[in-house]
Amino acid sequence: MWFAMSDPRRSRTAARRLLGLGLVTALALGSGLAATPAATGADGAGDTRAHGQGRMGPSSARTVSATPATGPDFEMPFPCGQTWTGSSRASHSPSSWTVDFNTPDDLGKPALAAAPGVVVLTRSLTTSYGRYVIVDHGGGYTTLYAHLNAIAATVGQVVDQGDLIGYVGTTGGSTGPHLHFEERRDGGYFAPWFARTRFVLGSTSASKSCGDRPLAGDFDGNGVDEPAVWRPAAASGRFYLRTQPTTQSLLWGKPGDTPLAGDFNGDGITQVGTKQLGRSTWQLRGGSGATATVTVGGIHDEPLAGDWDGNGLAELGWYRWSDRSFTLRAADHATTRVVWGLSGEQPVVGDWNGNRTTDVGAFRSSTATWRLRVASGTSYTTRTVTFGSPGDRPVVGDWNGDGTDDLGVWRPSTASFHLRVPEGAGFVTQVVPYGTPRG
Repeated sequence: MWFAMSDPRRSRTAARRLLGLGLVTALALGSGLAATPAATGADGAGDTRAHGQGRMGPSSARTVSATPATGPDFEMPFPCGQTWTGSSRASHSPSSWTVDFNTPDDLGKPALAAAPGVVVLTRSLTTSYGRYVIVDHGGGYTTLYAHLNAIAATVGQVVDQGDLIGYVGTTGGSTGPHLHFEERRDGGYFAPWFARTRFVLGSTSASKSCGDRPLAGDFDGNGVDEPAVWRPAAASGRFYLRTQPTTQSLLWGKPGDTPLAGDFNGDGITQVGTKQLGRSTWQLRGGSGATATVTVGGIHDEPLAGDWDGNGLAELGWYRWSDRSFTLRAADHATTRVVWGLSGEQPVVGDWNGNRTTDVGAFRSSTATWRLRVASGTSYTTRTVTFGSPGDRPVVGDWNGDGTDDLGVWRPSTASFHLRVPEGAGFVTQVVPYGTPRG
């Protein structure tokens, strides 16, 4: 189980080690140079190398019909609450429906995924789009992020709404820093929308990319894991932890951070933390509210927590999309690397066999398929399970307190956890509404 109990002496020692960590800072990638207001991109429609690689052609590129009510829940590709101006023009290449985003000092600011999806292309050109990324959202819908100063995403990477794609820049055929952004359906262009509302070109708006992020843990020490969500706001983040019979609310993190949970001091109660956007800085919240700041891993790694060695303490770990590897960091800071996962799968961790040691796995949202790597001595077996529906977000926890982690999903459209709870020789699905629906 992720959050196993340990004896009080080890808990006190672990707590002292956690709280004794000093504050460490890390530099975000990018700079704070001022942007030229309303900078636009000369997107090089004549660059034949770009055709079929994110380019449809000149400003006469074909248009298609698309409806905000039934298409993806696109949000502005920036952290919750950030204000940007989006403009276009009749001659904008490759379509007047594409958007150039600007804000003061925009060079190096993070560009985020507008909706959940899979990264299908990253490319660097000296003209045209410059450095750009394409994300596939399913149903024929894609988004494109161009003129990036640097690319953070990897082909095959699963992104949630608000995950880091890259950093605003002025590469390729650009006259000044800005984000060139496109929404497409089956390769054609349509009037862009955000928050299910058609975007008014030339307007200034605040990003509503403020959706809940699901997680789970034993937040009251009763031996059973419960659902939770982390919700970003304009200048902060907040955990909502479902404990019986009430909800705990903890102010923690900032927009763009990635939440995590683990029993970092071994007291049998799950603590929370965040990994900062575009940094290798983790901020962990002790049970008393004290902060431990740790710098470890890469700036674009996916944060994880688990009891990798069975000592009753959750330790940090991370998943690197570029080589699909888990790095598991033990209490003595020694690391173990495990390669697991395929293109279009996202990492999950849990104690799949009840041996008090956290294992790794992968979840494919498009088919709701789990591939669990179950350790067996010096080897392992693979367990494949189908649970959930396309578009669900994976969540793992010990839902019945039997010492083995179970599978679960969070459905963004309904803000409901669907928990796979063992019963007899099979299982039952427990539905727990929790959080705020997206879109």
